[in-house]
Amino acid sequence: MRKSVKILAALLSAALLLTGCQGGGDKPTSTTDSGTDKTETIGTFITAVQGDPSSFNPDMKSDDYLWPMAQNLFNRLYKLAPGDVPIPDLATSYEWSDDNMTLTFHLRDGVKWHDGEPLTSKDVKWTYDTIIENKWSKSDTFVNVDTIEAPDDLTVVFNMKNPDAGLVPLLAWYATFILPEHIWNDPAYPDFAKNPAMQKPIGSGPFKFVEYKSGQSVTLERNEDFFGGAPEIERLIYQIMPDLNTTLEAFKNGEIDYITSLPTANLHDFDNDPNYEVFSFLSINRTYLTFNMEKEPFNNPKLRQAVAYAVDRQAIVDRMGNGVSALPEYFISPLFEDYLNDDYKLPERDIAKAQALMEECGLKKNSDGYYLTVTLDAFENGNFKDVAAIVQSSLKEAGIKVELNLMEYAAWTDQVKEGRKFNMTMLAGYQGPDISGIYMRVGITGSNNFTGYASDVMEAALEKGAQNSDPAIRKEAYDEVQRLMSEDMPMVLLLDNGQVIPVKSKFDGTPYQVPDKAATNEFTYVTLKK
Repeated sequence: MRKSVKILAALLSAALLLTGCQGGGDKPTSTTDSGTDKTETIGTFITAVQGDPSSFNPDMKSDDYLWPMAQNLFNRLYKLAPGDVPIPDLATSYEWSDDNMTLTFHLRDGVKWHDGEPLTSKDVKWTYDTIIENKWSKSDTFVNVDTIEAPDDLTVVFNMKNPDAGLVPLLAWYATFILPEHIWNDPAYPDFAKNPAMQKPIGSGPFKFVEYKSGQSVTLERNEDFFGGAPEIERLIYQIMPDLNTTLEAFKNGEIDYITSLPTANLHDFDNDPNYEVFSFLSINRTYLTFNMEKEPFNNPKLRQAVAYAVDRQAIVDRMGNGVSALPEYFISPLFEDYLNDDYKLPERDIAKAQALMEECGLKKNSDGYYLTVTLDAFENGNFKDVAAIVQSSLKEAGIKVELNLMEYAAWTDQVKEGRKFNMTMLAGYQGPDISGIYMRVGITGSNNFTGYASDVMEAALEKGAQNSDPAIRKEAYDEVQRLMSEDMPMVLLLDNGQVIPVKSKFDGTPYQVPDKAATNEFTYVTLKK
């Protein structure tokens, strides 16, 4: 059975500002868990990730391979559920002050770290203060936060520099997991990178860390003292499998229980199979080209516009979409439908226009018919190799020679994201549960703006959008953001990514089956259907 999931993020932000609120695991194991009435559990539940986590600190650096594990090892104040809805996690509720300058969270009582120590508001304050002070991955989440207080063990107070309509959903998203201060604020390890917890984490989540085998697997075990109740899964294993086709075969053969990524050609393999419940949706995840705008040749916006006119986005959708992903038309996700502006859309392909723009930049064709030669540096992930090949061939038609350099993610991070040694690169990623998440891509201090793009006018528009809850004012601000993106072209959108998640019919309680309880990759509630 195939189901569509409605993405709700575009409707949430203003309301959130104003209101508070090696075999599969199919063999049951008898158990006599005290304090529960369960009579059987799932012995081992196996899922897959495409690469090794760089560490087990979920906040220090962006790490998409750690991300699904982190949702089972750690907790946030609120967590992002399927449908992009923030729901309670460590906090049971929150409220804004009347002037929207104070945000107060109320924590659960009795939460313990995996080592038995109590989790309190002091851990929350320390975590966020550390993210801000050390400029960790999502420090830009706190751009409008002045100070954070912990007046008692179960209360956390944010004192704001400015109102922030997107703060709660952003806290529920990425790299905002609460860390144990007694583990990380250890004078024996002033360098966080040398703390043993980088490789042997202590969290508060439904599963505890057991072991990590590089290139093979990460094994977790259920947390009997989890505040939400011990999961039925006894052992949760993440197999490290870079190839999606291999992963798919293992899933079909019963060697893996749950997957969230399918090869493009296989997106409809399970549509009419009664043995699976299929969840299909367009997400706020977009694939795009971006540029090094600090140096030639892409410090000239006309050349970036030329790439936008030259790239064959329709060919990418035709090859990669398979009825699930879509052609991007707007500079913001189409799921933020209340904010879309038809005056500022991505240009249709026009080779002549692309060449005219390059000539306006003073470029001339050489004897081989090229205006310029550039390198596209990208990491190997999912469909990136195929997308990059289409970019290469379509830009060639316009007279841009593209040399492809595909590398492992760690090497790409060192060279491109941190070293900033690149002409052009390609990214894909979730754009944030609130429209203000675009700041992370085009804001001056945005965590994913390593391209050198900086515009004071853009910054003012982004601040206006984030700091207001009035839909009309926000619409005005994000109209301006779209106008500037169409002129400055800091990114060229290639694909609005969809996702298909096939769930084996023997299971219940997987994230998209219980979106009112689970985070997007959380396995606390997975059970065998009776």
